[in-house]
Amino acid sequence: MEFRNFKKQDANEILKWTKNEREFRLWSADRWKNYPITPEDIYNTYKEYMETSTFCPMSLVEDGKIVGHIVVRIPGEDKNKIRLGFVIVDNSIRGKGYGKKLMMEAIKYAKEKLNAKEITLGVITFNTRAVKCYESVGFKTTQINKDFLQFQDEHWDCAEMSLIIEE
Repeated sequence: MEFRNFKKQDANEILKWTKNEREFRLWSADRWKNYPITPEDIYNTYKEYMETSTFCPMSLVEDGKIVGHIVVRIPGEDKNKIRLGFVIVDNSIRGKGYGKKLMMEAIKYAKEKLNAKEITLGVITFNTRAVKCYESVGFKTTQINKDFLQFQDEHWDCAEMSLIIEE
C-alpha cells in the first residue's frame, strides 16, 4: 500500500467512484458548481489551490491501482490545525477497511509532515459509514451544522469532527 501525491490521471478513477450527482455531492459538497465535472476540472481546481495554500491532494494506491483519495490542508493561520477533505474510496471495495487505511495514512502524514496538533473534517451526518470510519480512528463530533448543504429538495446537516493529536 502506498500513500502518495495525487497525479493528474488519478482524477479519471476518482470520478468513476460516484454514480450520480447525489453521491458526487456527498463527496464534494458544493465545491464544484456544475455536475458532471471532468477530470480536468478536478486537476485545475487542485492546481489552483496548491498554488495559493498548503493543499495536499493524496491518493492511496494498492498494486498500482488507486483505491482511495483525500486532501490534507492547512486551512488558516494556525499551522498546527489540519483539515481533511474530499475523502473517497473506490466504491467497488467499500466496506473492506480501505477507508480506515486511508484515514490512518492521512493522520500519519499530517502528524509527521505537517506537525499537526489537531485534525478536523466535515461529514454529511447521514453518511453513517463515513462517520463510523472517522470515529474508528479517533475522530469525535464537535458540532452539527444544520442545513449545511441543499441538494435538490433535501437539506443536509454536516458534522464537524476533530482528532486531537497526543504528544
